[in-house]
Amino acid sequence: MSPFKRKVLHLGGFDPRGARFNHQLLGEQVEHANRLAEAEGDDLRLTLGARRKAGRDSAWDVTRSDGAGLTQFHFLAWDDLVRLHWPKGALPLFGQMIATYWRYFIQGRWSETASVPRGSKIALIFPALMLARVALPGTLLLWLVLGLGFHAIGWPWVLALLPAALLAMLLAIPVVERAHGLWLLRFVMFNDLLARERTDPALAVRLDEFAATISASLDDNDDEVLLVTHSNGSILAMPVMARLLELRGGVLPDNFTLVTLGGSIPLVGFRRDARAFHAVLDLVATAQFRWLDIGSITDGASIPLVNPCLSRPVGPPPGLVQLSPRWHRYCDPATYRARRADKYLTHFDYLRRLDRPSALDYIGLTCAPRPLSQSIAAFEAENA
Repeated sequence: MSPFKRKVLHLGGFDPRGARFNHQLLGEQVEHANRLAEAEGDDLRLTLGARRKAGRDSAWDVTRSDGAGLTQFHFLAWDDLVRLHWPKGALPLFGQMIATYWRYFIQGRWSETASVPRGSKIALIFPALMLARVALPGTLLLWLVLGLGFHAIGWPWVLALLPAALLAMLLAIPVVERAHGLWLLRFVMFNDLLARERTDPALAVRLDEFAATISASLDDNDDEVLLVTHSNGSILAMPVMARLLELRGGVLPDNFTLVTLGGSIPLVGFRRDARAFHAVLDLVATAQFRWLDIGSITDGASIPLVNPCLSRPVGPPPGLVQLSPRWHRYCDPATYRARRADKYLTHFDYLRRLDRPSALDYIGLTCAPRPLSQSIAAFEAENA
């Protein structure tokens, strides 16, 4: 019997770490899956191959000791463009934050976000809230010190408030950085640029390349082809899918599925000024292809179980299936509590196998020797 052959094209999030990090992370999950199998008396072993170049991108394979399946991974690289859009320096970051949140405030269709989980709404403004929380004690102290000095020479104390607040905010930035709050802030800033079509022109060229790579993969003799995206990669998947549909004459083969993990597509779609993105959503929302969207309500950096085309007049995409990863059922209680406390860690759990296997964890999605439709059915049976 020939092995089940799957190709996975992985489009990661707004992360300056690239193929090396993702290959290492998958290696850790493969080793973990093997340990779990051994503990259950299963002699199945997965083997992760070496990372190799694939033009600008990278590739690697996962094989099974029973010969039942082969997964070829193709990592779509854009970490160089992430670094290009990664604000540095406390003062530029602070100034861009204020401008970004102002645009979200005046351009957002907030009346249409009733179905968005509260945690996701809080996460949108979390970096600014965290900065204010960290900076407030310093602001009061600086205000007191500067105010006393100004008072000694007859100036009103209130004049000390603004410089004290700004200085305390700048001093608080390293503290927020250590808590990964600035990663989320940079994520929000990048998507503000994307909504306004202000990203570097190199991004559009890269998205063209991604679509061409995926289209070429569809012509190979694979049992299944998955475009698996994580986090911000799910937002970029929309213009990539629009390009792919154009290349394929609007028709995608039955063995293709888009898989979005921890996505937040409405973050851009609900902006009034995101006109180009709206056109993309309208095209994608009416196309016929299979789309599995996995999001957890415990993950504030995603917008889970909400129509990705929430802000558009068209309905949900016809091939869309939305599920929660149900992490609490695949973790021991203590592990689950610890992971929920670390929001940054939680956001990457879509790419991990936890204390127990799941049909729709990253290993189950990509390395099981069966079609994705059967993995979805197995997950639904597990969580009935």
